[in-house]
Amino acid sequence: MLERLKKLMQGVDPEVNLDNITLETRLIDDLHFDSLGVMMLALAIEDEFNVTFDEPMNFLTVKDVVDYLEAHK
Repeated sequence: MLERLKKLMQGVDPEVNLDNITLETRLIDDLHFDSLGVMMLALAIEDEFNVTFDEPMNFLTVKDVVDYLEAHK
């Protein structure tokens, strides 16, 4: 799942270094995603993992995203 997320993140920002992304990576502070980047990531996650976010995405780290997806399989 982490590898799929990494590719989505690189789709949002092609300059993202996939080798530096870990579960502890922070979306805003480390990857420098702004609100548009976070929204684009949310849309990509919805398409890739067939989930729907009913509320705004409040993920701080990659682990937050993974935990959410695992809970909503």
